[in-house]
Amino acid sequence: MNEMDKKIDKMDENFYVKVLNTRRYIYLFDDINNFTAEIVCTKLRVMNFSNKSKPIYLEINSGGGSVTDGFAIIDTIKMIKAPVYTIINGVAASMAGLISIMGAKRFITPNATWMEHSTSDLVGDYLQHIKDRTTFLVRLEKRMNDLLKQHTQLTTHQMTQIKNGELWLFADEVIKYGIADKIIDKNL
Repeated sequence: MNEMDKKIDKMDENFYVKVLNTRRYIYLFDDINNFTAEIVCTKLRVMNFSNKSKPIYLEINSGGGSVTDGFAIIDTIKMIKAPVYTIINGVAASMAGLISIMGAKRFITPNATWMEHSTSDLVGDYLQHIKDRTTFLVRLEKRMNDLLKQHTQLTTHQMTQIKNGELWLFADEVIKYGIADKIIDKNL
């Protein structure tokens, strides 16, 4: 790529970022970790500072990731005044699925999927550290289950399936069980 092409690409990138910021769109299209949580939380706060009443759109296509970093995003959504509308486009799995249910309005595209499962951790440490971490994970999973019960209409059977494996749902099922409010096929 020559120097002129690099400049044009950079200009295009800046244009897209400006348009998305103006339209108040945030994309969570990666694993949830400290870096992506910082970006999403920062954008949420900046957009909230600029206008506390205009909705912010958080579009999600993520396989999930860190529970604690995901809770940072959830807590930021809950703390800011601007309403956050979540849109599942592709997949919202694991921690991304939990984030998706936190929207003031929740949407899903026709071919998107949602998945939730029990917490996991690759534990390899001293025995007491493993015991302490296990106790923490049990408590953390209870918080996750409380959010699912509060923000969805999942059945007892589905909650058991989440605890014992994975619960995968298509868009129509996501609506049926109160995980999202509406299937959308046009831009909001």
